[in-house]
Amino acid sequence: MVSKYSLKIGFVIMALMLVFSSIFPAISEAQTPPAKVSVPAPSSPKVLPPTLPPTILLPTPTPVRPGKSPSVGPSPSPTPNAPKLVTKPPGLSAVSAIAVDADTGRIIYAKELHRRVPMASTTKIMTALTLLSMPGLNLNDQTTIVQDDLVGEANMDLRNGERIKVVTLLIGLLTNSANEAGMAIARYAGAKVPGPADPIARFVALMNSKALAYGMLDSHYSNPHGLDEAGHYSSAYDLAISGWYALHNPSIVSIVGLSSYTFEGHSFWNANSFVRRYPGATGIKPGLTDDAGYCLVASATNYNHTVIVVVLGDATPANQFKDTDTLMDYSFSLLTNRAEPQSTLNGPDAYIGLPQGSKLVPFDVAAFLEYFRSLFTEIGNWLRTILSRSH
Repeated sequence: MVSKYSLKIGFVIMALMLVFSSIFPAISEAQTPPAKVSVPAPSSPKVLPPTLPPTILLPTPTPVRPGKSPSVGPSPSPTPNAPKLVTKPPGLSAVSAIAVDADTGRIIYAKELHRRVPMASTTKIMTALTLLSMPGLNLNDQTTIVQDDLVGEANMDLRNGERIKVVTLLIGLLTNSANEAGMAIARYAGAKVPGPADPIARFVALMNSKALAYGMLDSHYSNPHGLDEAGHYSSAYDLAISGWYALHNPSIVSIVGLSSYTFEGHSFWNANSFVRRYPGATGIKPGLTDDAGYCLVASATNYNHTVIVVVLGDATPANQFKDTDTLMDYSFSLLTNRAEPQSTLNGPDAYIGLPQGSKLVPFDVAAFLEYFRSLFTEIGNWLRTILSRSH
């Protein structure tokens, strides 16, 4: 006969088992890559559902004729109707690269994906994510530009002493790739972070903490803009993670897809020509320095799939153009069951993480939790057997 005490223990364990069973089934499902479906023709682009409340409601963009060509990337060319068919994994000239299915976190293509290299202005993705994560942020706040903000490649033509809204700086950061906007944002936001260091150093420390929280273990930030500096580096893998989080932030999405824009007396021209030349392009951020070469974190949606591509260390704009577009084409070909997979990608190494709402859960953590879910299921079955025999 089973004692009342044993029954209570049994019911507690069963309750825990039911809780674990209800929490983790989504993780189990996410570990299995989705079934391939042949898609003969492109459908309307799928927009990732916002998982955060919009912070910026931008009015309809006003076309602008800039006085100079974009400083990063090749000139825009006519946008084709659909991605091209690429049946085999491409060979790229970039130092490192990655392509990711943003809907599942699965890596589609990888080349030196954990190699630590300078990442130029792709840095600004983390600058924006860190700013937008700050409690009590009001993007309509105004801040004053100081002389120290006016660093090299100041693409917004800000003036010392100018009063400007934080939202305007954010637009300039992500479109014109304005380095002085990164400095001004770091100064404004860093002043709200307690600590003895100067505001910019406090903000950069916050960027590094945010990167670690995202699982970006190959990255370290030394500044908020991306100019070459000792200890400033990332990897294709990590930048794909930051790109994934950018696509799940509606404020960033509302900006990086713009081609041109005017706001608060400033004209903006998106340095990312990818948004003007590739079908279904949605962003995200290019970069260029002497040490980093041509870099790009790109995103596009076709065939009801969203893909993130990162290419780092290309020697010329033409190489970046070819590498990014070919890798995008291959990714969409693979996701529509028309290309050969890259055979080296298997198991946990084939994911940047498993999407759970607005977060990426590390694959190994998900597997660990799945183990305990299975364990509690077995304990529950064992208890049911014992209790049934006691009657």
